[in-house]
Amino acid sequence: MKQTIVKYLQIIFPFLITIALWRLSSPWINPAGILAIIPIFYCSFIRPVPYFTVFAILLCFLIDYKFDTVMFWTSLYCAYYAIMNIQTIIDLTHTKKYGIYAFMIFFGIASISMIIWNFNLIGILGGIFMFIITCAAYIPVAFLTKVVCDD
Repeated sequence: MKQTIVKYLQIIFPFLITIALWRLSSPWINPAGILAIIPIFYCSFIRPVPYFTVFAILLCFLIDYKFDTVMFWTSLYCAYYAIMNIQTIIDLTHTKKYGIYAFMIFFGIASISMIIWNFNLIGILGGIFMFIITCAAYIPVAFLTKVVCDD
């Protein structure tokens, strides 16, 4: 019985941490729940979780809704998902350091795009700060997800 409960908790943990990070939004540290991109990226590309793709698209849409962007995160996720599934050269499931460099490329492209669209001093500083906070939070969230979900 105990093993069954633990197994179910391991299965639903990526979904729960994604929802928690999205709901725990604050204007400076986690604007619009952007830290939810971390488990979305990790559980989609680095350690693929079954049935997570549809959930990830829904959460990207909800991040777009809270961020007041029109399909930005959703289209970026779908484009990255298509690129990673079409190509055969890079295998992100076997990367070191939980795929932090791949995440930095993914989030860096998004940050640069948002800085260009909102090109002023506040937009530049906000984009840089958001990039730093999200990349700094990536390793602990990815480590926690790996520890909880692996047998």
